[in-house]
Amino acid sequence: MIKKRWRNYALWVSIVSQVLLLVQLLGHLTGLFDLTDVMKQDILAITDVILGLLATLGIISNPTKPNSGGYNL
Repeated sequence: MIKKRWRNYALWVSIVSQVLLLVQLLGHLTGLFDLTDVMKQDILAITDVILGLLATLGIISNPTKPNSGGYNL
């Protein structure tokens, strides 16, 4: 069961987003870098395009996979 959890697409999308959020927070708190509003909008647009493409190709959500209970590899 645990091995199946680690093969879940939604889990990996969530982990990557949380790591990026943590990097942004640490950069802001330490003063190493700070993202401007324009940079945040650009990153959000790129992320939307990538996730939209992955969903369209059926990589994130694959309803045709047999015995699939959700977003599993």
